[in-house]
Amino acid sequence: MLSPPAMKQFRQELAQRLPEVRLIQIKLEDASGEPLMDRFTMRTGAEPRPADGDFTPVMARLRPAELEIVDTLISAGIAANRAEAIRWALARISERPAYARLREHTRDIDRLKSEF
Repeated sequence: MLSPPAMKQFRQELAQRLPEVRLIQIKLEDASGEPLMDRFTMRTGAEPRPADGDFTPVMARLRPAELEIVDTLISAGIAANRAEAIRWALARISERPAYARLREHTRDIDRLKSEF
């Protein structure tokens, strides 16, 4: 396994030599074709990262099928990591009309609670 400084150098060299490549997935197999590890995904180049103050850390326990969805978003290049994949999925939910109606009903419930 490469050290963190070696990984950083590898990422920088890839970004310089192949600027069009933004995401790399590596699968290692032994001579018989058996996987040595599940997979390794890495973004190349500079990763834009918003200020940490804008986020609230949240822990989520995902089932294997849910984790597969998140990892598929990463493999497809939609997200750089699992946190970003979950934020992307939540953004899609917030765009749905049903979510807007749900928010309205929640505000109505909050208003009714305050009247008691």
